[in-house]
Amino acid sequence: MATETHTAVVLEAVGQPVVLKTVPVPKANLGSAVIKVLATALSPNTKTVYGGHMGVGALRTPLTPGFASIGRVHSVGPDATSLKPGQLVMYDFWTSSRDDPDDSILAGYMGGVPQLEDTWNKGTLAEYAEVPLERVWPLNEDLLCNTLKYSPADLSYIGTVCVPLGGLLEIDVRPGDSVIVAPATGTFGGAAVPAALSLGAKVVACGRNEKMLAKMTDTFGASGRFLTVKLSGDTDRDTAAIKAAAGGKGADRYIDFVPPQAAASKHLLSCLGALRPHGRAALMGLVFSNVEIPYAFVMLKGIRIQGRYMFDRWQGEQAIKLVETGNLVLGDRPLSGMKMIGFKLRDIHRAIDASSEQHGWGSMVVVEP
Repeated sequence: MATETHTAVVLEAVGQPVVLKTVPVPKANLGSAVIKVLATALSPNTKTVYGGHMGVGALRTPLTPGFASIGRVHSVGPDATSLKPGQLVMYDFWTSSRDDPDDSILAGYMGGVPQLEDTWNKGTLAEYAEVPLERVWPLNEDLLCNTLKYSPADLSYIGTVCVPLGGLLEIDVRPGDSVIVAPATGTFGGAAVPAALSLGAKVVACGRNEKMLAKMTDTFGASGRFLTVKLSGDTDRDTAAIKAAAGGKGADRYIDFVPPQAAASKHLLSCLGALRPHGRAALMGLVFSNVEIPYAFVMLKGIRIQGRYMFDRWQGEQAIKLVETGNLVLGDRPLSGMKMIGFKLRDIHRAIDASSEQHGWGSMVVVEP
């Protein structure tokens, strides 16, 4: 019998352009499923990472790159007890070792653990991908697609929102809490805004891009729980403005997504200083150097600061529930404002170029094979 084949993007070496190849369709093994890929949202750092300029998690090549995706189950391994062929699913690429969860990779994107990279190298920039069962979530297709009218491209944004949602749930954000999001105008900071609103929180979005903050107000202002603060760089002035926006006594929670290029920003001091006693902060950005912390304030006020990387399975389940109940809105709709820019797999180079231009909230490039 002839081997079934499909088209896949292949990165043959870091620093080289990706190529399209015809390769065998993966087979499901123990602990895996093969999905027919419907929509994959590209990171705005795709070009930087595959060009070898990000400075983290050197990749073992060749590989088919991958990201969080929406797909349909094609086949499952013999130990799968729930997933069935034909089922609509969400997949996320954060992949941990089963015998040591401290070892993990972003499969097809950032490496560092050779055994995991060699096993999970058939990523989602392809017509089919082999993925670990524990990073696959079933979706209610009738509700999400037929009733709520979401497309696979719309649903692919769940994978992005899950990242800040994981941090917000980690610091126990509850309805009525005031949450500082900073910087709020990037990809993940921007996703933290609807994630926090979906939990019933009041959001104080902070950033330097006044035009983007105004655009976010147009989208989220109707919630009645969204305010913005344009950061000036003056620590005391920004602290006072954020506290005032949060109600005067300070905010309950703070989630940070500072990018590498803003490592020297003083906003961390302002945002921590704007927390009320016993407030909590989640650091989820990417900074390779040390940052300044207001030590005495943190100690005297009982502030809790913690890091959070990606999201756990139960947090992904919570994100899907929020979408199903209408608390979290996707697509280019009121209280979402996300425009998904679609490309076909054959246009992968254009898609990667476009993704590098989409730094910031409001739009995301999606590849639909």
